[in-house]
Amino acid sequence: MKKKRILLKPTSGLGNRMRAISSFIYFKSLIDAELNVIWVPDAGLNIHYLEIFKPSPYFNLLRPNFTYQLITKSKTLLNNKFGLVRWLSRLYNTIVSRLIGVDCVLLDEDVKKGAEHLQKVCEGKFNILVITGNQCIDYPEGFQAFVPSSDVAAKIEAARKQFKENTIGIHIRRSDHDIAIANSPLHLFEDKIEEYLKVEGDDFAVFLATDDPEVSDYFKGKYPNAVITYPKTFGRNTKEGMMDAVLELYLLAGTKKIYGSYWSSFSGVAKRIYGTDLEILHV
Repeated sequence: MKKKRILLKPTSGLGNRMRAISSFIYFKSLIDAELNVIWVPDAGLNIHYLEIFKPSPYFNLLRPNFTYQLITKSKTLLNNKFGLVRWLSRLYNTIVSRLIGVDCVLLDEDVKKGAEHLQKVCEGKFNILVITGNQCIDYPEGFQAFVPSSDVAAKIEAARKQFKENTIGIHIRRSDHDIAIANSPLHLFEDKIEEYLKVEGDDFAVFLATDDPEVSDYFKGKYPNAVITYPKTFGRNTKEGMMDAVLELYLLAGTKKIYGSYWSSFSGVAKRIYGTDLEILHV
């Protein structure tokens, strides 16, 4: 019997890609399909998969293929207020999908409807192309697929030597993330550190993960004996910056408890790596 085949092109940043892959590890079992991942370095995540992770037994890693880039996932076109534009955009995707040999194309809006919906859509389909930065189901077990590369693992182990036995993690999302800035102000994280200092004194440490160098400098200056950071390259557009983001993610995941920012996937992904307790600090 012909085997179903999922071609998954995860998009957006590191956390979004890991969650998407994890969810389709579940979905491939649901429809008895093989899972193939097309990992494309771009402005959102400028690094190849094998530079940060080892090959996974949970899916096949394929070389990036230009033909899959021809599918449009533009919400401006696919959700346009003019019906003719929506119809033409979907017709274009249908024609392209047939030319590149796939039976159906699933984009963000399809994936957001969940695994059961996708199961119905994929009935009778054998070559399924998925382009998404979303998950079709929350499947923490799927994160077992991600094992840091030898180089990354060695750096993680070296950095963890700074940790104390009681080390909590704090993730402060800033940069262009207006929702996190508005809902998770800095004083909430300062209050949490003060709470621990009153109870634990010098017997605890804070590992701080942030995308803002000013925030990093501020907390290290205010709590020099408690706050630990990884001396990383900030930014997503360099290989060094993205490798450091992976290091920071796994260091955050290895703390006793994570205090995260509102509406940020990074905190949620860190929780799922080792099952670490997560509390989102928000107003």
